[in-house]
Amino acid sequence: MSTPALPLRTPPARLGRTVPLTGLGAITAVAIVLALLSLLGPTTPTYDPYAWLIWGREVLHLDLDTNFGPSWKPLPVFFTTVFAIVPSWSPDLWVAVARAGAIASLLLAVRITWRLGGGLAGGLVAAACLALSTGYLRFAAIGDSEGLLVALMLAAVDLHLSGRRRAALWIAFAACLLRPEAWAFAGVYALWLWRQDPETRKTIVGMVIGGLVLWFGAELWGSGNPMRAGERARDPNPNAITFSDQPWWEAIKRTVLMTPWPAKLGFLVIAAGWLSGRWRDRASTILWLVAVAWTLEVAIMTQGGFSGNARYMLAPVAVACLVGGLGWGKLFALGRTPGTVVGLVLAAVLLISPAKLLPDNYTAVRNEARLNDALSGAVKAAGGPARIRACGAATTGPFQVTPLAWRLDVHAKEVQLVPLIPGSIFRAGPEPRAIPGAPQVAVGDARWKQAARYGPWEVLQACDTAASG
Repeated sequence: MSTPALPLRTPPARLGRTVPLTGLGAITAVAIVLALLSLLGPTTPTYDPYAWLIWGREVLHLDLDTNFGPSWKPLPVFFTTVFAIVPSWSPDLWVAVARAGAIASLLLAVRITWRLGGGLAGGLVAAACLALSTGYLRFAAIGDSEGLLVALMLAAVDLHLSGRRRAALWIAFAACLLRPEAWAFAGVYALWLWRQDPETRKTIVGMVIGGLVLWFGAELWGSGNPMRAGERARDPNPNAITFSDQPWWEAIKRTVLMTPWPAKLGFLVIAAGWLSGRWRDRASTILWLVAVAWTLEVAIMTQGGFSGNARYMLAPVAVACLVGGLGWGKLFALGRTPGTVVGLVLAAVLLISPAKLLPDNYTAVRNEARLNDALSGAVKAAGGPARIRACGAATTGPFQVTPLAWRLDVHAKEVQLVPLIPGSIFRAGPEPRAIPGAPQVAVGDARWKQAARYGPWEVLQACDTAASG
């Protein structure tokens, strides 16, 4: 006789944890409201998000072309395909989604650490460490998907703790549509659930098939090569750590360096407590192992030719911050009330610390937003997208290819890096740039004439007058 499956909605009381009053619904609502309010400040996507916006527009028009740009990611394109219905709002809407994910991840870090016995103080330490993690705030501000990935990971953990296993599986599946590193961990969870609840097996099989179609089928449609995303990811910039003497070791060091010291200390506390037998609860042990395993996975991928970009390390860093918060919670518990007071003070100090990063992050986001806003003005000053397309190929710097392709309503591959005649060049103006970042594009042909100037941008053109009218 088979062993009966565990109930899929275990009441929180059975978990022996204190459940904070703020639930997932409230966290989601707060994150969305704050993200929308953040759009009142400087707002712009960066290179990769603009590619997702272009692909969403192309999917909506059944004209997907992924031959140029970053690696394909299904989940962002799901959002940008919907947003493409209102193209003028699409960039802001995607940035709001990315920022909402990052905000939700901070709130979830508090909630989960609290639920697992780290208390409010440990939860605040975990959230503060996550906010302090190298690049986390800026990546979220410019529309990268790492904040959303961390939010999905933590939401899956929270749902599992509430006994909502199937919902946790669906959230884990969504995370798998953002980063391939998540496949291994979602796969282990799916295998566990396969045994615990046979009724989920058809769903799991459907997820595997759906994931393959969304990752590889979309690339087959868009480029004719289902492996294009992986090949693109193994064609990194020349300064990537994959070109170092020991890429795997550099990846591990980068992950450790990106993790704030309080999280590292708390992480060691959990390890020491486990080795000494003082505390060996399953949750903290599993999270500790996930942080280590994910770091090793990224290290192996970096050794295999992937770039080892800092963004890839944010997922294991986030888990390490969670473990670190639990470690501090254990220490606070040893001191009882004084320990809690000390913990709250430490958390408050750590929460103030990220404020030191805000001015530089704000300046970088503001400059990029102004540059992209000015690019829209430069396109309009040069006669608009249709007239520029009629002139011939458009050229700009490598980091402005996708922003310009979005504004010209063309495939990303149609924007060049080397000037072609007939065509247009979008580059930094001849005077000192008021906004840093506008690309320098050298020209050596007298046929190029200034057609427009807007802010830091200069538009040069050498058109086929018969074609352009």
